[in-house]
Amino acid sequence: MRVQSISNDVAIDVWNCRNDGEEPDLSNLKFDTIGDEECLLSDLELSDLVESLQVIQFDFGNDVAKASGGLVDSSIVEPIHRALSELASPHQLSQLGFWRWLSNVASDGFFWQFIKWRLNSENQINWAITSQAQIVEVYFYRAWLRGQKMIDVSLPDPYIYAKKGSSDFWRSHVFRQEFGRDREFVKAFLDTVYKEDGSTSIGTNELRKKLIPALRAWSSGATFVHLSYEENLELIEKLRASEI
Repeated sequence: MRVQSISNDVAIDVWNCRNDGEEPDLSNLKFDTIGDEECLLSDLELSDLVESLQVIQFDFGNDVAKASGGLVDSSIVEPIHRALSELASPHQLSQLGFWRWLSNVASDGFFWQFIKWRLNSENQINWAITSQAQIVEVYFYRAWLRGQKMIDVSLPDPYIYAKKGSSDFWRSHVFRQEFGRDREFVKAFLDTVYKEDGSTSIGTNELRKKLIPALRAWSSGATFVHLSYEENLELIEKLRASEI
């Protein structure tokens, strides 16, 4: 299925209209497409995903404290990854123009409103208004990438690791880090930071000022690729206990 793609300039125009409380004129919208298939992805194919995200919004309602935390970010990973991976290829879903279209135009602005509800921000990068090099800064892309990277069909819940942690945690401590490339390491890292109930077992100061610098220092001269999950877990615990 071909997917729609829009430029930064088009996305900015649409974003500004929506942020001003106006309905953008999409009748002459200029967009490109990604893919060679005859069928073009439309709002109709996204209807089930919209319903899933509406349920999440309803469950959290107007509880700002909950809606601004990692629980929402975790909740959207599975529906985002499942739905979009059935509709488009990983190559298409790695193109920033698609996420601009989804985040600003698709489904009468539903996805735009969802990001606004979740983040209460005017930082346009969350809506994919940025450069391709900054794609991990895009809110919905991070949700899809978490699922793409961590899904494990051998587990009772294939998304159990993808759903651990907030979107900001993944952006800063996984996707931006060299050690975030290896899945078995990321599993061990997540199990070190998060308890089974989703709460953290490491304080923010220890994570940012001790563990992350220690992992960076170690990974600058070594690789995790040859290590099993258990070996990664042991390594992280040793680094956590050290003074590196």
